[in-house]
Amino acid sequence: MSRAPVMRLFVAVYADAEGAAALARHAAEIEREHGGRFRATARELIHLTLLFIGETSERELDGVMESIGRSVAGVGAFELGAGRLVGLPTGREARLVAAETDSPPGLLEVQRRLASRLARNPKDKRSGKYLPHLTLGRFGQGAAEAFEARAIPEVRFGVERVRLMRSVLRPGGAEHAEVAGFGLDGR
Repeated sequence: MSRAPVMRLFVAVYADAEGAAALARHAAEIEREHGGRFRATARELIHLTLLFIGETSERELDGVMESIGRSVAGVGAFELGAGRLVGLPTGREARLVAAETDSPPGLLEVQRRLASRLARNPKDKRSGKYLPHLTLGRFGQGAAEAFEARAIPEVRFGVERVRLMRSVLRPGGAEHAEVAGFGLDGR
């Protein structure tokens, strides 16, 4: 009996072209500051993860999509703002640099619903653990560096849809492909 193909899935929102370009400029600046020790996220890959689902078989895909559809039902479009760069994890040397975003109620509600329905790890279902951010880049393999949090001119963009994404890890970095999109407030 053969195993069903497996996909590495996550649910995310992506910055629009203007927002992604502004954030990519900040990532390029950090790359210059840290030389070859920091690799910036490609502009088209800058996103905010709502929930990492993980390895999922094709047989589970319909159920995952139904859960995402139910999670966004009745939630209207919202706007996200990022005004600060932070190193993560906090409290020690950073492995990555992210643009921390505000937490509009629509974002938090969709994330809470997704975690309730799809999180496989019980700790991911606890409220208060979610830090909304857009990863701008990572320090080299196994490396961590000091990174001082800093304010940036606020980058704002509208969010009208949530995407189910497939991530394929490659030696040169991850590749993302949209599996399905889910409009907010009927969009």
